[in-house]
Order: sequence, then structure tokens, then C-alpha cells
Amino acid sequence: MKQSLLKYALLPLLLLSGCQQGMKADIVVTMFPQEDISKAIVGDKLSVHSILPLGVDVHDFEASSRDIVSLNDARLVIHTSPIIDTWFVEDQIQDENTTVIDLSTYYTPDETLPSNEQDHEDDFVHYWVDPLVIVDLTLVILEEIVALDPINETFYTANAQDYVEDLIDTHGTFMDYLTAKSFLDSTIYFAGHNAMGLFGLRHQLDIHPLFSDFKPDEDLSSGQLIEFVTAIKETGTHFLFVEAMVNPKAALTIKDELSKEDYALTLLELHSFHNRSTEDAANNVTYLDIYKRNIANIKVALEG
Repeated sequence: MKQSLLKYALLPLLLLSGCQQGMKADIVVTMFPQEDISKAIVGDKLSVHSILPLGVDVHDFEASSRDIVSLNDARLVIHTSPIIDTWFVEDQIQDENTTVIDLSTYYTPDETLPSNEQDHEDDFVHYWVDPLVIVDLTLVILEEIVALDPINETFYTANAQDYVEDLIDTHGTFMDYLTAKSFLDSTIYFAGHNAMGLFGLRHQLDIHPLFSDFKPDEDLSSGQLIEFVTAIKETGTHFLFVEAMVNPKAALTIKDELSKEDYALTLLELHSFHNRSTEDAANNVTYLDIYKRNIANIKVALEG
């Protein structure tokens, strides 16, 4: 609380400082999914900027004074949630012509999915991992973009429709595959933080983090190593999923330990859509591309 108040107190000085030059754009966002949606909708009609640097973990990110200037220069600011954007204080944006939306306020848990109170709490934090939630949020962002530039409404609507249809079609095809192969309710193991629960629920898969509070870039204690290795052997799986853009120390330690027993373990990426790597950005990788990459890796594990 004191940290937020300090930032707010210093804001006028930051905005008046001649050395603080933010990236000026029509739309400024705080995370990759909003960036991808916005860019897909606006094409070359408006500019979009994400203040989250490529490859940076959103959970550790703190906005700079330069970023605050960018937010104030924008016509539309889209942020993820107060839980994710812990640094974000709406009063930091002093331009009355800037529209600010918190996407988490548009997320409502899907009561048709099997869940419980704890699941709902976790789902709220990482709501963007569900492609059908992204479908709903695309329509929210479309409405705000049209309000900015109503002259190009037809163009924006057509782009949003294409974006939504691609996600829906990809989801439907994957669900048909899981059903036809009798893979519904399969369990896959994830040596990452507990971010993919809603993705699992949407696809009727049990994505089981080996430890719900374990950070994948930490070293394992001897007790944790034994527990991990035992869990892998008891399930008989030969595939372990790891997070993107994180050094998988724990997973590599487990793999090395199991190799001593001639137990082969393959590591596969399961991307939680927080951000893109520099390489992915250079290749113009989209949310849909990452979704398809996750599907391909899950198929490898299920069919292995």
C-alpha cells in the first residue's frame, strides 16, 4: 500500500520530467493476450503497444515511469487485473480522455464447467488461458475500439469475427479429437505454477501441477526430488510439461534422476500465454499459434 501511494505521489514529477519519454500508442496493454486481440482487430488503423517487455514474467513485472507516461498518452488502456498488475493504480492515469478497462471485470466463471470454490479463485487469476474466455473478451475489446474509431467499425468487426471463429474452430476440432480418441479426463503433469487449471477444465483434461505452490525455476530439496520422482513413476507417464520462457531446473533434475533408472522422460512445453519470447515475437506468433502449439504437445503426450 505504501509503495502504491509513493508511486502516486511521485506521478506529477514523472510526467513533467523531460527525460521520461514513453512509447506513444492509441492502445496500451499490460499483457500479451490483450495485445494480440487488439492488433488483430485494428490492423493498420490504430497503434498498439504492450508495456510488458518480451520474455519477462508478468508476475514479477513492475511498470517504470516511462510506462506510466505511455499509459497517460494512450486513448485506450487495457489491463489484466489488480492481482496480476499489482503496480497498476488507475489514478496514475490523469488524462480524462483515456479510457481504462480492467479485463478481469468481464470474466465470469463458466458454471457449466466442473469446478469448486478454490478452482474459481485460481481461474480468476489466469482467466486468459481459456480460449473461449478470449472469445468473449475479444468482443469486449472490439466494442471499446469501435468507440475510439467508429468510422472503421465494419473493418474492426470483420477482423474480430475472423479472430473469434479461428479460436472456436480450433477448440472444436481439439475437442472432437479428444472425444474420438477417448482422451477426455486424461491427466497430464505440469512442472509449473498452477496457471493452467482453466485450460484443463475447458478441454476436460486434468492438468496436475506436481506442487501447486512450487516455482519451476527453483532447486529441488531432496524431499521434493523423491516426491516428484515417485509421482512420475507411479503414474507411469513418460512426459512432463514445463513452462515457457522459464529455466526448468526441477524438471531437468527429475529427468536426470529417472535416467539413472533407465526411465525415459520427455519434457514438453505447455504455454500459459502470459507473454511471448523474442523469437516468437520476431516470427509474429499469435495467441492462436501458441494454442495450436499446446494442442500439438498434448497430443504427443496422450498418444505416447
